[in-house]
Amino acid sequence: MSAVITSRRHPLVQFARSLRERRVRERERAFVVEGPRLIADALSAGARPQMLYYAPSRCGPLEARIVERVQELGVRLVPISEEVLEYIAETVTPQAVLAVFPMPRLPFRLPEREHALLLLLDRLQDPGNLGTLLRSALGAGAHAVLLMPGTVDPYNPKVVRAAAGAHFRLPIQELTPDGLHEVGRSVVQWVVADPRARLSYDDVDWTAPSLLAIGSEAHGTSEIVERVATHRVAIPLRGGLESLNAAVAGSIILFEAARQRRNASRQATTRE
Repeated sequence: MSAVITSRRHPLVQFARSLRERRVRERERAFVVEGPRLIADALSAGARPQMLYYAPSRCGPLEARIVERVQELGVRLVPISEEVLEYIAETVTPQAVLAVFPMPRLPFRLPEREHALLLLLDRLQDPGNLGTLLRSALGAGAHAVLLMPGTVDPYNPKVVRAAAGAHFRLPIQELTPDGLHEVGRSVVQWVVADPRARLSYDDVDWTAPSLLAIGSEAHGTSEIVERVATHRVAIPLRGGLESLNAAVAGSIILFEAARQRRNASRQATTRE
């Protein structure tokens, strides 16, 4: 085993620490994943880290298995002190392992056996909301998540933690306005979530090729998205509540789409 790194000035330590900054992540096309469970999930999805940093004095059985697994893959192991771990990690009380992964390049392909379900996030600024929506999109069976300019960096550490591994299993594409029109050819309905809308989210036929757009809580969706919207939907609320936060609202609508598609699939199977 290599000697444990105890200096914050070590080049490998400085590199991992620098990945907190978006400009560095974009330049290196890499980001940090913290904790054994998220790293294990990335490995099970077929991702291979560039380096694994670990604090031997803090490793338990789960962390030890992660170290052993990445060593088998030929990944560079970087033993560090607890003080250096806390310097690199973004969390207040970090776990014993963190890894640098290359940004996934999952291709966006239209599904062959079902209609497309896409999630478009427009100028969403809260990292926790973005991470939660990535997680919900994966769980609901969305085929890709599209990010409009002005949306928080999908590789922000808080987004990565909240997404719980979705980055390695779900295509995430940052769009330009021109790219938005290109993607639009794969769907027949553009559904904008709007708490002022009169149409209820569960009155839409989500079995059709669909795109759900979620905008900023402060500013809503941008003009370019508004122009192409075919539907605006709201979630009926009681108790005098005016709206839900973006992550909750988007998740509810995504799983309504999943429910309708699941029921349609059952009915098609029964007819056969």
